[in-house]
Amino acid sequence: MKYILPILVAFIAITGCNKKDHFVDNENNVGSSRVTYFAQLTLKGSPYMSVVKGGTFTDPGATATEKGTAINVTTSGTVNTSTPGLYILTYSAVNKDGFAATTTRTVAVLSAHEVPATDISGTYDYVGSSVYEATITKVAEGMYTTDNCWSGATVIPCVFVTLNGTTVSVPNQSTAYGPLNGTGTISPTGLLTYTLNLPSQGVSNSTRKWQKQ
Repeated sequence: MKYILPILVAFIAITGCNKKDHFVDNENNVGSSRVTYFAQLTLKGSPYMSVVKGGTFTDPGATATEKGTAINVTTSGTVNTSTPGLYILTYSAVNKDGFAATTTRTVAVLSAHEVPATDISGTYDYVGSSVYEATITKVAEGMYTTDNCWSGATVIPCVFVTLNGTTVSVPNQSTAYGPLNGTGTISPTGLLTYTLNLPSQGVSNSTRKWQKQ
């Protein structure tokens, strides 16, 4: 992907020199502007991974290119497999003009293996207003994403864990509204009830209910 950076150019009048000679148009310049190519990052493996407590996590890593040429990638963040929770790995690359690009991977450390065949993926209606829907997707063993765990009016995506399709854990994670965490239950009829906390908003033990379609 390329972008054009404006450059201030000072012109000096020279007898016999055509003004248009000061402009070029090639893969690196357009007129008086320089072209920069942003770094393109590609994750190896899935952006979501899980590992059971006490297990071994091997980071697949990421690659980056600038205008098709490989460039260095730096990784920040760690995964502590002795402590269940969510961990974020951030991969960064900087192009020759100093512009950084980043991408992330979310890793869940599970307290145990999930019960075989557990999968609560699907479309859920917000209880009280079926106008609002949420899509829950299983992304790794015991690990799920939802595009909204809060309500119809306030959309808060999150990651959560269920190992048995009955109880839910929402590990502490960052959102646009601040840190989020909580617990939940899933009934045999597919009623998903979250009890959520948003400390930065002064919200604790707020109940949100979603019914599977």
